[in-house]
Amino acid sequence: MVWLAALTAVTAPPADARVPRFGHVFVVIGENTSYAQITPAHAPFLTGTVKPQGAWLTNDHSFVRSSSLGQYIAMVSGQFTKCEANNDLPDHCHQRVGNLFSQLSATGRSWRDWEESMANPCGPIDDGAAWARNIYSAHHNPALYFTQLQGGRVDEAIAPAAPCRDNDLPMGTTGPDDTSAFDQALRTGNLGNLNVVVPNDCADGHDPCGTRDRVRQFDDFLAQEIPRIEASPAFGSDGVIVITWDEGADPPQQPGHVLAAILGPLVRPGSTDATRHDHYGLERTLALGLGVAPLAHARTATAITTIWR
Repeated sequence: MVWLAALTAVTAPPADARVPRFGHVFVVIGENTSYAQITPAHAPFLTGTVKPQGAWLTNDHSFVRSSSLGQYIAMVSGQFTKCEANNDLPDHCHQRVGNLFSQLSATGRSWRDWEESMANPCGPIDDGAAWARNIYSAHHNPALYFTQLQGGRVDEAIAPAAPCRDNDLPMGTTGPDDTSAFDQALRTGNLGNLNVVVPNDCADGHDPCGTRDRVRQFDDFLAQEIPRIEASPAFGSDGVIVITWDEGADPPQQPGHVLAAILGPLVRPGSTDATRHDHYGLERTLALGLGVAPLAHARTATAITTIWR
């Protein structure tokens, strides 16, 4: 009946309404790994534990016109600049645009950008070495690139702005693969409503650090940290873990095709989403789940809606 179809069209909830409200969110980011590389041989924790317990997004994409930094910025602001696409240093790429960090602060909530092997809070300088398993890359630290968080130009004689100094934090010391500060925060629940978790360039699979299996290096990090996140008193019944990668590996792999996997009590275990998504869609999903407005290109991106209970 025509009138029934019309009534259904009016009363049916929009797709965005299917994104539930999130409590504490953890976005864990790996490096330079394509979807096809996530196999049981290279990623036993992801394929054997995360996949059956969470959701598997099989058609997720990064932006082939950007290197790493632009991808990180897109996830938290729905846009990126040419400077960021080129992985330039934070001293050159500051922009005053909307971002999830500032939105949460404005609504009385908290955020953390956890950076493994960073020497000091809000550290703008690369450091570390592969042999020491403590490579920190400033261009994997999105909070550094927003003027309202970090301040103006980076200058060693000027302290960083309070939002960055207080919330852009090392995961531990600069010792090999040290996550002690993050792990302590998990035990006490002293976390942000949004937590961007960035392993060092060994643990995230960017560099081969004493192994020939970069994918397994990140999988090992996940096997260590995901159970600790789930055990945190802050995780509760509305915690969400998003595991994704900045971009895929170089050809012959597919640089633009990455995996996203999502875990938590709000997720239907073993669900699969084959809808085409990208980092703008992730920003939209995070914004909707955290109750703030999607930003820039994320306003028209496709949110992740089919995996929730």
